[in-house]
Amino acid sequence: MKKNFKYILCCLILIVSYIPFSINAQTPQSRSKSTIVADVLAQLPADNQKQYNQLMTDLVSTGEEGLLNLIGKFNPPGNKSNETIDYAISAWTNFVANDNAKRSVAANAYEKALGQSYDNEIKATIIRQLEKIGGDDNVDVLSTLLKDERLIGPASQALSKFNSDAAGSALLNGLKSTTNETFQIQLVNALSQTNNDSAEPVLLGLLSKSTSPVLEKVIYDALANTGSKMSVEILRKAAEKVGYSYTKSNATQTYITLLSKLITSEPKLVEKEAKNLLSVATKQKKSDLSLAANELLFSLSNTNKMNLFKNVLKTADPVTMTNLLNTFSFEKNNKVMDLVQKSLSPKASPSVQAAILYSLGNKKIASAVSTIINYLNSSDLMVQKAAISALSMIGGEESMLALAGLLKSSDNKTVDLAKGALSSYNGDISYTLASVFESSSDAGKIAILQLIANRQMESQYNLVYNQLFTDNKSVKDEAAKTLSSVVSSKNLSDLFTLLEQSDKAYIPSMQKALNKALSFLSADDQLKQITERMNKSSNKYLYYEALANTGSQEAMNVLTKAYATSTGQNKSAAFDALASWKSFNVIYSLLDILRNSTSKEEKSKSVDAVVALIKKSNVTGAVKSLYLQEVMGFAETDQQKNNIISLLGATGMYQSLLFVAPFMNQPTLSESAAQAAMNLAINNPDFAGKETTEILEKVSKTLNNPDADYQRQSITKYLNENSKDGGYVSMFNGKNLDGWKGLVENPIKRSKMSKKDLAAAQVKADKQAAIDWIVEDGNIIFTGKGFDNLCTDKQYGDFEMLVDWKLYSGPEPDAGIYLRGTPQVQIWDTARVNVGAQVGSGGLYNNQSNPSKPLKVADQKVGEWNTFKIKMVGDRVSVWLNGELVTDNVILENYWDRSQPIFPVEQIELQAHGSKVAYRNLFIKEIKKAEPFKLSDAEEKEGFKVLFDGTNMHSWTGNTKDYVLEDGNIVIYPSQNFGGNLYTKDQYDNFVFRFEFQLTPGANNGLGIRTPMEGDAAYQGMELQILDNESPIYKDLQVYQYHGSVYGVIPAKRGFLKPTGEWNYQEVIANGDNIKVTLNGETILEGNIREAAKNGTADGREHPGLFNKTGHIGFLGHGSIVKFRNIRIKGLK
Repeated sequence: MKKNFKYILCCLILIVSYIPFSINAQTPQSRSKSTIVADVLAQLPADNQKQYNQLMTDLVSTGEEGLLNLIGKFNPPGNKSNETIDYAISAWTNFVANDNAKRSVAANAYEKALGQSYDNEIKATIIRQLEKIGGDDNVDVLSTLLKDERLIGPASQALSKFNSDAAGSALLNGLKSTTNETFQIQLVNALSQTNNDSAEPVLLGLLSKSTSPVLEKVIYDALANTGSKMSVEILRKAAEKVGYSYTKSNATQTYITLLSKLITSEPKLVEKEAKNLLSVATKQKKSDLSLAANELLFSLSNTNKMNLFKNVLKTADPVTMTNLLNTFSFEKNNKVMDLVQKSLSPKASPSVQAAILYSLGNKKIASAVSTIINYLNSSDLMVQKAAISALSMIGGEESMLALAGLLKSSDNKTVDLAKGALSSYNGDISYTLASVFESSSDAGKIAILQLIANRQMESQYNLVYNQLFTDNKSVKDEAAKTLSSVVSSKNLSDLFTLLEQSDKAYIPSMQKALNKALSFLSADDQLKQITERMNKSSNKYLYYEALANTGSQEAMNVLTKAYATSTGQNKSAAFDALASWKSFNVIYSLLDILRNSTSKEEKSKSVDAVVALIKKSNVTGAVKSLYLQEVMGFAETDQQKNNIISLLGATGMYQSLLFVAPFMNQPTLSESAAQAAMNLAINNPDFAGKETTEILEKVSKTLNNPDADYQRQSITKYLNENSKDGGYVSMFNGKNLDGWKGLVENPIKRSKMSKKDLAAAQVKADKQAAIDWIVEDGNIIFTGKGFDNLCTDKQYGDFEMLVDWKLYSGPEPDAGIYLRGTPQVQIWDTARVNVGAQVGSGGLYNNQSNPSKPLKVADQKVGEWNTFKIKMVGDRVSVWLNGELVTDNVILENYWDRSQPIFPVEQIELQAHGSKVAYRNLFIKEIKKAEPFKLSDAEEKEGFKVLFDGTNMHSWTGNTKDYVLEDGNIVIYPSQNFGGNLYTKDQYDNFVFRFEFQLTPGANNGLGIRTPMEGDAAYQGMELQILDNESPIYKDLQVYQYHGSVYGVIPAKRGFLKPTGEWNYQEVIANGDNIKVTLNGETILEGNIREAAKNGTADGREHPGLFNKTGHIGFLGHGSIVKFRNIRIKGLK
């Protein structure tokens, strides 16, 4: 069925050039603001950032009117959710936050909304938006809400975020005017977040009268943020009252916070208070209080830092000392620096020594390095760690040399500490390490080699290389490990020599290093270098791992040949190299070895390699299943067989289920087979049916493990929830061709033959089929002679089909599967680029108007098994090849007569195309087919014709990707923002159009009439609304925007739609300028468009296509799921 490719290419070009004009969706620019709001709501939340940006651009374009419309859609608090409205409003606020003009528009709209009679919860939501984008212009309206117990919280919070004089004054006035403690707490909290200087006297006055601990705490917090020296005594007394402890009142913390705030403006007062605080801390031995007091004193510019440090170093506890030394900068004060370093005395306690050392390191005091070095070998581990850490942080050559010197130590802990410090050292340490290497201890040398490896110091290649010849085994072993971290392509000559001359124990390390050095070259150069050296070597096996590391097909071929022609170590190494191959395509070489081997040991080794490859690979379960089934035939041991069965249990394939089930009869395999079968069935409800039920019943009897009872419960649950009948049925008994027949002509010609002629032709065809098609080893084989297909006796409508297939090598490997007698799901050798086969199998080859090529290449190599899952519903076909979706719900065209839809019921055919092909595992599950819609007798007499009968979409064009056939309905699943449009292929002028539709909540679509297939049908033609009128998101539409209205021109009556989820029946009569719409038996619109538009249309817009004489009928997507069925039309004269 292959046609002239130039002709097909021209057709495809024409189709591609046509498609963009056939799926135009209605755009926001041509819709009213309320419609845009409703449309956007129907699509939120967005699926991705791009869609979000587009939706928000559309939404914000509606301005103040649109935002008020959106706010008006809020449902009163109760059972109905406002989640989408909340999302949209918050998104609007965030979207305009950085655009002053749009921000101002939104803020004004929110202010207007607060003046309307919304529920307080809704107003609170509005206030929270205003908090994000409002300003002084909105202070007045928020001020009025400070007396409302439900709104004072969000209103005061919003004012505090404004943090302006006007906002602060509003909060302060509100506080002065209320005695309600709840209100006072809200207002004080808000004031504490502002910089309002006028608040303090009012807060102090309120505190003096308060008897409420809750209010007092809030005032303390506010004074800490906004107070002056006036509040210091009050807060000190509060802190004294609680013994300067950190209690729920927070008095101590607020006192210290206020002092920190006053450091610049009131330094003398702060110094006095801090000294008093330090005295209290010393007496009470409170390190936290001591730290706070010292921090205050150190922060004062006029204090004597020298005396402070003396006091800290003499009297402070280690915690306070550490925090203070790390917090305050003393490195520029030479006197203090000298003091700190002098305090680092051997007489000081270890904790003090460690504190000072860490501080010197944190501040990177380079002048202290010589002092710090004295503590590197401290007997106290804490001090030694601090000294090493300090040198590491300070850096510099002196520090680095000192740390490197520790590698000479015989103490392993010291060496580890030095290595840790040097590993994080910021700078080049390579030459320093080299300089101390020879004098280092064995542990030090190993540490140096590890540091070289971690930092990949190529400059130290020679050092590492030289250690490969030392007599010190531990150092030599580490050098061998390190080598791969320092090599480059410049070292290849050395590495090839090392590979040849090294002891056997070091070969893996040498190979790893060689692979690393080769990785700097291209694959071709790697192969050239390896083969040149390998050809000169008597130990070729040494190079096989390097060959495998290149990943090239040529290298694989060399290894495969080496395995076939070599013996001994060379043969074994070739196999190991193949088994270590990174990509899955090595399976072909491993299978060749397995299939051709005569050695039991070799076969077993090959089975293990193939199974390991499959287990670690990320190929689909379908591919794994194909190869696991084959390798099972070579497995020798029960362990191998059980491993294979377990892996099959994770493939998710029906064929795997049937394959493992019989192994429940073998005692040594029964448990793994039962587990695999159970997992396959329970994880795949679509496998349910008679065969699966029988398998699971046997599984229940077979299971024998501690969890068996729980597993049986899962099986019972599965069987109760899924059908025990039907399911997949075998199309082939594995023995003969019962149920199959030869091919007689095509469906159209057969339908015209007499019964007698057809029977005679069938006898002749069956005889030929018996010659061309044979059964061998449980497979159906086409011998490659002849060109007549093998056909099912039974005819099928909608179905899911499973079939494995295999092409054999030859001049032109080619085959296919005809669906309902129609070509075809393509099968061919992807190497045949001269006929375009490089696109892969699984496409609908003979399509011209709809996609014919697969989405991706998913074929296995010629000579290996592949597997299809084919689903056909109506005229739509989906194909999975080896577990990959390659054809996605594409219309299969009627090759025999493209003016007609695909046959509703016909035979399935295995194509004969002159080359050998095998089929196995043929199963089919029939899908209950919707009965085709038929006209009533009355409609037939009246001259109606069916545009959609539930079985195909042959009469329609446009967006056939999103408008799909499902359960006898046309369903729109929008992938675009506005869904796209579906049009009749034919054009109509005057007509009666009848159809049924089902809405989802908030659904929006349209019926375009007399419209072209480009532009907005509402204006370039005429649109009758299809809308869920009762959805709250549409409550503020204009009357001419509701269901059944001629959009923007004539409004329809409301109240006659059935609830969402129920089917509605509608009739549209278009006769000249007269339009009549009947919904569920009620006339909801009857009018004359010319009369209605004589003084301008209702929406005030131009409708240039309103008076079109003819055009297409279309369903116009607005981003909602809607269903349609039983569509018919009658032309009017």
